[in-house]
Amino acid sequence: MLKKSVIALALLATLVSALVLAAGALAANGGNSANAKLCQKGGWLTLMDSSTTAFPSEGECVSYGAHGGAIYAIASIEVAPCANQPFDGICVSTSGFGLKPTTVVTIPLLKNGSPVLTDILIVQADGTVGAPPISFFEFPCVAGNVYSATGSGTSADSLSTPTVPGITITSNTVTRTSACP
Repeated sequence: MLKKSVIALALLATLVSALVLAAGALAANGGNSANAKLCQKGGWLTLMDSSTTAFPSEGECVSYGAHGGAIYAIASIEVAPCANQPFDGICVSTSGFGLKPTTVVTIPLLKNGSPVLTDILIVQADGTVGAPPISFFEFPCVAGNVYSATGSGTSADSLSTPTVPGITITSNTVTRTSACP
């Protein structure tokens, strides 16, 4: 009778151990596989994390998604200097993609760190933004004034499940120092 109890206890312990291991394996594989799948088959090349950083590899993207990280389509705003700049002032063009439709992108133009003009662009239904150049000119010319422009807006909502609202996207900064003739 004691021998049968020891065998039954050993069998029960083995069965419990097997169930615990199986549950752990399912949890590890189950994770958030829908989010991880966004990264597979080259998808990681078009995705970014919630800090707006593109994924360096498929494995890192899969791991981030499997652990519940919000995954976004890459979004970008770029501010570019116009080919012809004023003697004292700044001229820039703005473009962007992957942004949340019907939101706005703002581009403040600064002179010596203080705002002088702000352009507000509405993001189109396809998530893009673009507009004719905007510029600010100063007269009379004062050599050495420092002008800058940086755009900011909101990315489209995450592709991950559950969906998370868009995140702030900030462009590069264009800076120029005025030169008088």
